[in-house]
Amino acid sequence: NFQLAPSLTLGCGSWGGNSVSENVGVKHLINIKTVAERRENMLWFRTPDKVYFKKGCMSVALDELGAMGKKRAFIVTDQFLYKSGFTKSIEEKLDEMGIVHSSFWDVEPDPKLHNAQEGVRQLAAFDPDTIIAVGGGSAMDAAKIMWLMYEHPEARFEDMAMDFMDIRKRVYTFPELGSKCFFVAI
Repeated sequence: NFQLAPSLTLGCGSWGGNSVSENVGVKHLINIKTVAERRENMLWFRTPDKVYFKKGCMSVALDELGAMGKKRAFIVTDQFLYKSGFTKSIEEKLDEMGIVHSSFWDVEPDPKLHNAQEGVRQLAAFDPDTIIAVGGGSAMDAAKIMWLMYEHPEARFEDMAMDFMDIRKRVYTFPELGSKCFFVAI
């Protein structure tokens, strides 16, 4: 900026290449670009191909499983949702479509690794082509870990749980999922 000759052109707005969050004044008559400093790493998230979120959409979403030719579904949930009958409508829809299903409803609040390992044993014995996670964070987390451990038994959870400072600098490469199972989160 010290090598620029002073200018009486307006330096803000889209023509000047920068914008200001205040009234244009005398200091803006010098055509100097304002540069903002990025203070944190960029954040992002991935979304699945299809997301259904309107009341009553669960049966429509489950119809996708039939259209995809899925035959065996493994439902992962917690005791409360299972015993209160929340999974009943899912099971009825799967029965209607001719999809064989089994349920693992022994997910503890804030599940531990042994909880997911027990689920993986049942998952492997049932050999599904779809995992349906039903419930809150505990059931979702347990189902995702079970999915990974089912598809990649060689992966060590201890390596995946390693702390990292920057998501771009992980020292562990997570395996690709979806080769054996399709994952549905409700």
